Amino acid sequence: YYRFLSDGKFRMDQFFHSLFELIVRTFPTGILALVLDDTLVPHWGRGIFGTGSFFDHVRRPRPGFIWGHNWVVLAVVVQVGPVAWVALPFWVSLYRPRKSCPKDAFRTRHELALEALAAVRLWYAGPVLLLADGAYNNRSLVRPLRKMEIHLVSRLRSDARLRATKVPRQPKGKRGRKPKWGPCLPSLGRMARQRRAFTEETVAIYGKTVTLLLREVVAWWPPLGCVVKVVITRDPRRPRRVAYLMTTDLDLTPVQVVEWFAKRWTVEQLFSVAKTQLGFDSAEVRAERAVTRHAALTMALVTWVEVWWRQAHPRARARTFAQKLGALREAAVRE
Repeated sequence: YYRFLSDGKFRMDQFFHSLFELIVRTFPTGILALVLDDTLVPHWGRGIFGTGSFFDHVRRPRPGFIWGHNWVVLAVVVQVGPVAWVALPFWVSLYRPRKSCPKDAFRTRHELALEALAAVRLWYAGPVLLLADGAYNNRSLVRPLRKMEIHLVSRLRSDARLRATKVPRQPKGKRGRKPKWGPCLPSLGRMARQRRAFTEETVAIYGKTVTLLLREVVAWWPPLGCVVKVVITRDPRRPRRVAYLMTTDLDLTPVQVVEWFAKRWTVEQLFSVAKTQLGFDSAEVRAERAVTRHAALTMALVTWVEVWWRQAHPRARARTFAQKLGALREAAVRE
């Protein structure tokens, strides 16, 4: 097994392309929803390719640095039941710290993601929506996405300074440079405290139907250099629970923005399945080819299991991944 990973013939670009085509053919997609995120995998030992020191914000019992790999994953979000959604990965890439790789080989997480998204745009000509956390909501990613006609739904930082979309005219005879942006809007915290501006909406998120208070604001955000739609959400039962979401697709309604962003959580479930059930973080691989190929095959196994279950049980109710994997093993043993 390890000799195949390190020495076998393996074309990663064609492998990713075949996985993507398999997902699109198996699951009907009107709007292709992609989810982007990165995950940390601890690895200790000498001579392991691509390891480095990374800060883990969700480490237990407290956040801290770990030594291991940092993988950037791109997946397709598909519906597998009346209220169940899963993320099917088709692309994975290893982020290497600047200190541990040659200068000409270093690429940021955003640059790695853009390479994959550019390939997706060549493979798929329909509408594409990218779901990502706030770490990927910056100009280095959004500006190329706009050229590729890919919209983003993400979280907005609470200290973002928004401006009006209309730039005022400079009075005649006034000296100085003409205004570049519109006037500043109130802070997000202040807008969240204006209760009369919110409307009560019913949204379907995380497998449940709940009632939230939503407020929609269309504004210019200078860090991105474009007009965005901001959605402020409040929980009527927990007044202090406030979330700030944004999208570059101005045609989405506030309810759609909230529901799409909630589907981003499927990538976190994907990481949990890959690590706890498929050995994503426990393989004894050290060489460069073995490290990258093992990650690709592990993520591909998640997609293969979901596709097999869809083809074998098209009308079955939603099951856990462990149940689907057990059914596939039983069918393989019988054959």
